[in-house]
Amino acid sequence: AAFAAADAAVAAGAAAGTAVASGGMADAPTTSSASSAASVAMEVAALAGSEAVRDFVAGSAGGMAGILAGQPLDTAKTRLQAMPRFEGSTTWGVLRDTARLEGPRVLYRGMSFPFCSAGLLNALVFCTQGLSERALSASLGSDRARLNGFLGGCIAGLVQSPLVNAVELVKIQRQVQFDRLTGPVALLRHRVAKLGWIQACSPGLSSTVLKECPSYGVYFLVYEEAKHFGEARLAWHSVPATVAAGGLAGCVALGMVHPADVVKSNIQALPMEATAAERTAWKVARDGLAREGSSFFLRGFSAAMQRAFVMNAAIFGSYELALSCLPHGR
Repeated sequence: AAFAAADAAVAAGAAAGTAVASGGMADAPTTSSASSAASVAMEVAALAGSEAVRDFVAGSAGGMAGILAGQPLDTAKTRLQAMPRFEGSTTWGVLRDTARLEGPRVLYRGMSFPFCSAGLLNALVFCTQGLSERALSASLGSDRARLNGFLGGCIAGLVQSPLVNAVELVKIQRQVQFDRLTGPVALLRHRVAKLGWIQACSPGLSSTVLKECPSYGVYFLVYEEAKHFGEARLAWHSVPATVAAGGLAGCVALGMVHPADVVKSNIQALPMEATAAERTAWKVARDGLAREGSSFFLRGFSAAMQRAFVMNAAIFGSYELALSCLPHGR
């Protein structure tokens, strides 16, 4: 689209130059300036209208809205999964006790790092998924829409895994703090100085990949199907259909990988003094199973599902709203 706009701008400039030549040299600077401004405006409009940029901008808006909406429930989920003092408690019990004993602001502790990176992460997901799905449609055929959407989501989940793992690590370390209230940047800097970049940012990466890759494939597939069902079969307006489909997609996609999320949270909640052997997924899963049985893998499930619905309803609602406000690709 940008190249087409550039060609059109060049053609318009050439036509304007011809008109100036026939009409006299006095108007040449003004016409040239106007032609240059028109060329720049057309290129900017073409860039803003490209599908990749639209996915990027809308994904940023959706990610930030989702973090704001779901952070208190995310704090409850993490504490239920990784903190023994909340064992046996309920989602609302954790929210109540945390707000009463530590103050309501603590429910948003650890939000700054995910919020600042949410735009990048969700933009990366939506942009990668959009590009992958279009590329797969071109190679496998547009008649395989479900398969293309699923594979595109899997690719998007895989691509974002290293970055989301580092963000989740810092967030969880902040959420389980009591006495040492270290900021996210200082916390990350301290970990890197003591452990090195790889050891500081990689704990839980295998569990993150196991969680993100298939879940995003299901995520986008369920969303498209649920939204179509709401609009076509139930005759819902696009807004409630989008919000309900986004919430349902989050619950299905995250519910199926919740055991991997429990393992990841427990790994990332470990102190820096933990050995490499203690930070392995196998060690954490085996110890949890021996200590609590299979219920270990369902820790925080209720909080996770409530968070998933609220957060993903906000993400997709904001994403679709942002898309509707952006110019369409040409």
